[in-house]
Amino acid sequence: MLQQILTGQIKGAALLTGAAILFLYLLPSVIAFARAHRRFLPILVLNLLVSMVQALIAGLLFPALLVFDPHNVAAVFKVAALVTFGPGWLALLVWSLLPTESDPRLQRFQQTKSYDTIAALPLILWFAYGVLQLRAALVYDWTLMMAGTASLFIWVQFISLSLAALFDLLLVYLLVVRDRAVGRSRGVWPRLFGVLGTFMGVGILQLPVARLSLSMQILAAILIGVGSLGSAVVLWRLGKSFSIMPEARRLVTGGPYSYVRHPLYAVEIITIVGTALQFAAPWSWVIAGSVVILLWIRSHFEEQVLAESFPEYGAYRARTKRFIPSIL
Repeated sequence: MLQQILTGQIKGAALLTGAAILFLYLLPSVIAFARAHRRFLPILVLNLLVSMVQALIAGLLFPALLVFDPHNVAAVFKVAALVTFGPGWLALLVWSLLPTESDPRLQRFQQTKSYDTIAALPLILWFAYGVLQLRAALVYDWTLMMAGTASLFIWVQFISLSLAALFDLLLVYLLVVRDRAVGRSRGVWPRLFGVLGTFMGVGILQLPVARLSLSMQILAAILIGVGSLGSAVVLWRLGKSFSIMPEARRLVTGGPYSYVRHPLYAVEIITIVGTALQFAAPWSWVIAGSVVILLWIRSHFEEQVLAESFPEYGAYRARTKRFIPSIL
């Protein structure tokens, strides 16, 4: 399975579903860690063992529950849910949510760069996998180019897909080297919209590559090229202040940020339109439209955090448009 992941053979939807189930299973530990729960380590150990223990108890006391038809999807799902999210898991979830004293060691760790990198790890892996998904198409185009049999269409497609891959790699780099956050959004919704917007944007790369005419392929390449180069310029200026979640690291108001408050989102929309052209419709446009809406919502939450973290942000917001200079 690891080989399939590294070569991009597993569909992104399947990989994302598996990751979501794993996250849900480890949710008691995640909550305990985020709350700096004094009993975090016992909760983590029990969380890692609870599925095996529940399966063992069910096999000893209720063996009939584990007898099912492997071809019956509903039966398989029922047994898996019982073993994975049974009473023991529910008890751990309640324990992680109960009022408790905080562990000062965990609180200090949450202020470190190591914690920031761990928190960004799912996004790092997702962006990296987006690049792996493009590997087969890039290798095929490169082979034709080196053999001298590539058409103009292949050359343009290779450039377009390469720019999309390089943009993802740039995001991985910035997530690794960025500064730790000095302010974060409170509540679930800001983080939920941040995660959805990010994963859906890269999710377009999981769709089949569209069969385009030469003119449409050139248009897609131009849009992706302009958006990617614009994003690179903005990210270079943003540097270690880059965030996916609504967080504050350092207030940047120079360069592209002197014209609009969210230049990265503005050029990202250009990239998304070009990428939607590059991949199979109509789902590519459904995803692209959803991402644009989520970008608007994310910008709202980000501005709340920046205003709370930097008193001078109010004056900057008053004189600068959100996405388009002098218009919007």
